[in-house]
Amino acid sequence: MKRQQGQLQTSAHQRANQLAHQRANQRANQRAFTLVEMLVVGVIIVILITLTLVAARMAANLAKETKTRGTIQKLDVAMQQIFEMNEDQFRIIKNRIDKDFPLLDLAERQRIAAHGIRDWMRMEMPQSWAEVYDSTDPTQKLEPLEITLDSGTYSVAESPLLDYYWQEYDRVRQSGKTPSRAALLFLIIQNLNPEALEAFHGSEVITGDDGLSVFADAWGNPIQFLRTAPAFHGSDVQPNVLALAGYVPGTDKENNGKQWTDRYPAGQPLRNAMAQARAMYPDPTDERGGAVGWFLYPLIYSAGLDGKYGLIDENEDINGNPVSPTVGVDGILDPFAFPLGMPFGGHFDNIHNHQRYKVH
Repeated sequence: MKRQQGQLQTSAHQRANQLAHQRANQRANQRAFTLVEMLVVGVIIVILITLTLVAARMAANLAKETKTRGTIQKLDVAMQQIFEMNEDQFRIIKNRIDKDFPLLDLAERQRIAAHGIRDWMRMEMPQSWAEVYDSTDPTQKLEPLEITLDSGTYSVAESPLLDYYWQEYDRVRQSGKTPSRAALLFLIIQNLNPEALEAFHGSEVITGDDGLSVFADAWGNPIQFLRTAPAFHGSDVQPNVLALAGYVPGTDKENNGKQWTDRYPAGQPLRNAMAQARAMYPDPTDERGGAVGWFLYPLIYSAGLDGKYGLIDENEDINGNPVSPTVGVDGILDPFAFPLGMPFGGHFDNIHNHQRYKVH
């Protein structure tokens, strides 16, 4: 009897131990499962945080892009108002030439007028400081450009604004600093359309290290200006000569510059594209017909998100040396000879006023 009781007790202990082991294993399994759950939840939280940050960054950049487009649109309107307000000056220059040179034939008078109008625009709305100072002596102002006639040389146009730009340039130069090219856009509007400045607020206007004011995009980078950009590849409002030639710009600035000035390796396709642009959209400031240049719309542009402009935008030769405005083979100021606006590298996210007819 006692032995039976002992066996029963032993069996009870064994069952108790088995139950205890089972409970322990269950608790261990439960703990392990909870850790896996925590890891999964942790990964999900990290993914959600990452997606939230990416979405927030994209939203912030989209807001900056929208703000920059608004700034550039206001600048575009301000510059077009300047061109419209000064159209009378074109007629004044033409009438002056007709009066001064009544014996010259029409084509020659038109040649002189084209030179005068372009030089007047250079003095009123310089797109580079190289249009203000003499490249042969940067300590001197670039005077009105003369045109050569059989009777001698002749300065067609003059502008008091050239003296103002020169004084600003010389003041900064003498302080040991290099004036920002972007400052010219602000100075142009300040002098020729000051009422337009009332539309710009807060971070849209900043002061550069040179002490000059510049218009800025929403990323804090200066907004740039080119009065003429004949080689600009992304235009909806002027002939896209590179596209007409079937040419896709590369990433090298020097090679792209040679592409335009040498007409090679594109060769005949680029020359044909230029002729096509001249015939379809002639230069309205040059009345000599469709054999000289094509319509150019002023370019106002931001570097965009990556902060890279990616355009040939200085009046420099391929070695980086400043040059005065180019005079063409017929002796007049030629904005089509230099590849301003030619893209290279990261220009695809640029925001500019030549996109005005695109839907965004």
